[in-house]
Amino acid sequence: MQRLKRLLIFFCFLATCAIGHGQEIDETALRLTVEGYRYYYGVGGKPLNHARALRLYRQAAERGDAEAQFIVGGMLYRGQGGDPDRRNAFKWLLKAAEQGRTSPEALNIIGGSYLRGTYVPQNYIEAKKWLGLAAEQGHVGAKNDLAYILYNGLGGERDYQKALELYEQAALRGDVLAQANAGLMHATGTGTATDRARGYAWYSLAASRGNTIAAMYRNNLMLTMSWDELNQAQAIAVDLYRRIEQLESDPGERPAMGQP
Repeated sequence: MQRLKRLLIFFCFLATCAIGHGQEIDETALRLTVEGYRYYYGVGGKPLNHARALRLYRQAAERGDAEAQFIVGGMLYRGQGGDPDRRNAFKWLLKAAEQGRTSPEALNIIGGSYLRGTYVPQNYIEAKKWLGLAAEQGHVGAKNDLAYILYNGLGGERDYQKALELYEQAALRGDVLAQANAGLMHATGTGTATDRARGYAWYSLAASRGNTIAAMYRNNLMLTMSWDELNQAQAIAVDLYRRIEQLESDPGERPAMGQP
């Protein structure tokens, strides 16, 4: 009941702000969204019924309500209220994002879809835009994909330095592919000075998490290193491991994707 009261206060606040800015209020969309919320959580005298909630939210979404579009996208993506429908989930998440209602996860879904040509024609410019927004908000997968775009110069010029920065940010959050790519860039001097010890360290971390390609590159690199260099590399690997473990134990709060 407290959640419902907060939601009603929130919608009243939105309505007051919109009136103050001369915007027209769609009271029907607001009513549908409130009803959808009641069925989503089973509050306000309504039984919990995600299928009913989805129908109500969709009606509000079709009237152009950004909040409802965002929620419908999230429910369809997760398969709440029916089977997963990620093609239509993408459509609603994009509509909501174009009106400014989104989350890091939703932005990543939109950007990743454009990057891979999933649910929408492939477009590197759009992918870069949406993934950039998600990366700015700390989404690890978006940082990895954006680094890939910048490394390969998709939709623009290559930017190895920025790509490495993003790979290392994702790598410190435990992304195994980013760890392997960071190792490659340090070992080959791409976007930075050649540093075989740091390259080995990142390879070693990725290998410890099951990346067989990184293990092969680490072993090949080890053949070219002196004992002092190898000892330095292993010390760096341990230090990075501890930093990653510390970050993973305190991942921070991430906004839910398309949840009322």
